[in-house]
Amino acid sequence: MLLYAFYALVLTTVCAYAFFQGRYLKTPLTQTSIVLVIAHPDDEVMFFGPTLAELTRPEHGNTVRVLCMSSGNHDGIGETRKKELVASCKSFGIRESHVTILEREELKDGPKELWDPSLVGDQMNLYAKKHNIETIITFDDRGVSSHINHVACYVGLTYFIQTFKERTPVKSCYVLKSISLLRKYASVLDLPITMVMTEALMPMAPSISQWISTGNTTSVAGGSNYNADRSIIRPRELLFVSSPKAIAQAKGAMEKHESQMVWFRKLYVVFSRYMSINELRRVM
Repeated sequence: MLLYAFYALVLTTVCAYAFFQGRYLKTPLTQTSIVLVIAHPDDEVMFFGPTLAELTRPEHGNTVRVLCMSSGNHDGIGETRKKELVASCKSFGIRESHVTILEREELKDGPKELWDPSLVGDQMNLYAKKHNIETIITFDDRGVSSHINHVACYVGLTYFIQTFKERTPVKSCYVLKSISLLRKYASVLDLPITMVMTEALMPMAPSISQWISTGNTTSVAGGSNYNADRSIIRPRELLFVSSPKAIAQAKGAMEKHESQMVWFRKLYVVFSRYMSINELRRVM
């Protein structure tokens, strides 16, 4: 019985994957300026690979930047890790001038280092104003791996929203949804579960009903963006599913982080769902 259930899961995954690779849903974030805020070098690919692979596609016309809150100097190899981050970002077509790495005494890398939310939020605000950022993407309140520095990025974003919402060029903020440990290491087999649980596919139903009643459809654009007042600002959720080419791109980017490629990270690259699937939730 379990074997049949596994076969059913595999078949469902193949069908779901084919749906996304047919690109029936398109990316809603286009022709805009985006910053990915991370805690350490390698976060950009270990957790946000599918997001970067999609948003940096040339046809979308986005300007994508990366703001890293620390150099990852917990083990004394911060200079090496900074170079690795730049090389990794280049794998996604992000130029070196669009990668900023902060080195502040108050933002040290470490599982016991508490970052001041106001400082993190202030850095986001200064960066957004300097580069006219319209969308910020970072971790959610669980930080995927519960790393205290990841969570600090979310808390800092919360401070940023509460303090600067009315005085910033930023129009939307998204956080990467954390999931259970079992799903986290299910790789692409988690896709059917994601499709059932995500809000990113929900606009398909209102779109169909509207098409029947009015003769045209609401723009679904890869995320849930249907609003009762028909005003579309940004979708509530985004779902990015990488193609085999994009997965290979992310793995190649991860290999740029040579100092971090110990045995358990090599296993992570193979089994982690975050190497192929990203689900983002809008918080502003």
